[in-house]
Amino acid sequence: MLEMIFLAVLLSSVAAIWDLLTTEVPDEIPALMIASGIFFWYIQALNGYATPFLYSLLIGTAVLAGGLILYKNGKWGGADAWILAAIFYMIPIANNGIFLIDYMYNLLIVSSAYTIVYAIALGLVNRYVFTFFFRDLRANAKIISIALACLAAVFSLVYVYALPAAFTNMIGMLTFLLFFWRYAQVIEKKVFTKRIPARNVRVGDVLQSMIWRGLTYEEVRKIRKQKKTVAIKEGMRFVPVFPITLVVTLLYGNVLFYFL
Repeated sequence: MLEMIFLAVLLSSVAAIWDLLTTEVPDEIPALMIASGIFFWYIQALNGYATPFLYSLLIGTAVLAGGLILYKNGKWGGADAWILAAIFYMIPIANNGIFLIDYMYNLLIVSSAYTIVYAIALGLVNRYVFTFFFRDLRANAKIISIALACLAAVFSLVYVYALPAAFTNMIGMLTFLLFFWRYAQVIEKKVFTKRIPARNVRVGDVLQSMIWRGLTYEEVRKIRKQKKTVAIKEGMRFVPVFPITLVVTLLYGNVLFYFL
């Protein structure tokens, strides 16, 4: 079991680094993860320990199917679907329970924190974003004002009736998320989407009209011949979330309990 944990952390981390550096993850990485996971638990099944092997097949395949559905609908990258599923093929159980349960709770928390940090970092690198952010706030001043007024009204009730501090923390978080929602919209429009000359299109770029799949060499040649400019999109390098969540779950279990 320890060898599977070590290999899962190692290979998913390699995939994360590859994603950060190139936006692409070689197919060989999830293929190796899945094959090694199935093979390991198959050997355990031959030795009379069949339950983890069944969980590996069922949970890994179910997660892969769900991830590929998100991919086909343009919500995720293909590597995201394969790496996430590969983790469950390798680690179907942990701490005397189904690993999927704790991992998916933690994934929500880690991915939220990662998204916020990633978006802020993009803004610091592309500082012109903040100019558009303030313009967006002015353009949406009415809806933001209404939302803030509602939050203020709820906060006054919390203060008057001396409700637990958790309610105040929740209102603070909702206020932050309100502004982050508008900030994320600006990041998506001004950083993740851009129009470039067709001659600058590279293998691995994703057209705005495409699902999350990089262009092949032949597609790049065709675009350069037929078009003058194209709109491409970039996305958040999301694969690092998976090894981070994996390590957090292995070390701390379900971190949701720390917030309760």
